[in-house]
This record gives sequence, C-alpha cells and structure tokens, in this order.
Amino acid sequence: MVPHAGDNWHWFLYRFPAFAGDPGNVLPQLSPFRAGRLGPESIREVVFGVEDGLVQNMTLIAGMVGAGLGDGVIVLAGVVNAVAGVLSMSMGTFLSSQAERDALLATGRGAAVVRSPIRDAAVMAGAYGAGALAPLLAFGMPALGSGAEMVVAVVITGTGLFCLGLLKARVSGSPAVRSGLELLALASAAGLAGYLIGAAARAIFDITV
Repeated sequence: MVPHAGDNWHWFLYRFPAFAGDPGNVLPQLSPFRAGRLGPESIREVVFGVEDGLVQNMTLIAGMVGAGLGDGVIVLAGVVNAVAGVLSMSMGTFLSSQAERDALLATGRGAAVVRSPIRDAAVMAGAYGAGALAPLLAFGMPALGSGAEMVVAVVITGTGLFCLGLLKARVSGSPAVRSGLELLALASAAGLAGYLIGAAARAIFDITV
C-alpha cells in the first residue's frame, strides 16, 4: 500500500527507503510508483546542483570583483563557468547513476531499479544552471552601480542558500534554521576566500582595467 502524502513520516520512508533499512533503494513496490517521475527522490541532485552552482559562481564573481575586473568580463566568465559546470555535473551524474543501475542489474535486482540516469542528469543540469546564473542577475541590472551589483549578488546567493538549507532540513528532519545558517556560513567563507585571492592578485600583478 502506498502511504498517503499527508502521513509525512511514512511518506518520507517510502520515498527514501535508505532510511528504512534499504540503502540500495531497490524496494520492488517502489517501481510502479517512482518510475519516470520527478519526486522527492531527486532532492539529492537539486540540493547538490543548486548549492554547487551558487557557491562556485559566487566565489568566482567575488574573486573577479576583488581583482577589479569589469562587469563584461565578470558576466562572460560567469556564463562560461555556468555552462562548463552544467556539462560537467550533468555528465558526472549520468555516469554515476548509470553505474549504480548497472551494479544493481549485475546483482539480479534489475527489476527494482527505477532511477533514470537521463532524468537524474537533467535534474542536476537544471539545478546547477539555476544556481550558477542566479548571482549573475545582479550584473545584468544597468541601474545598479558597481558596488551595488556585488551587494545584490551576495544577497541573492545568501537567500538562495538559506532557502536551500531549509529545504534540506525539511527532508532530513534536522533543525531548519541551523541547516540554513550552515550553508550560508560555508558559502560566505568560500566567497571571502575568492575575494581575497582576487584582491591579492590585483596587488601582486598590478591588474588594471
């Protein structure tokens, strides 16, 4: 019997069988329900993709701002990094998901395998792309000055990461605020490191624009 969505705990265990003693995620009764659908089982790709995209591109942007580079260079580098990340992350997700499926097939449990490598890769690509492009939105607003652009990018990134932490907490059952602040703190450290590296490079190599 499929648990009703209103029964939160049993619904969670049903959709995440690893927490119910089935780490292989191969409960046969899941096959007709999960096959070909995008549901909570894709939370791994969503959280990882958005978080990685936000942190990587925001760190890159912070480094270029610290180096005193212009908006055009920042946008170009950010877009290139986003495209490269989407391709890399989606291909990696496809290969890892395919390897997991093939390993289960080799053990004779193929009938229970319902995860689609293509779907997992598509979810990862969309999640990473959304995360990577979000900080760049500030640099596409002509009304903002150079200093304000960085502030808006930081606010967008921080808000996105905090909301992502809340989503992760909702799924895992961990404290919501703590989860959001953890992601925010880690991303802040990465962004600060990027800015300091850029500022140091500007001073050492006498970068001028």
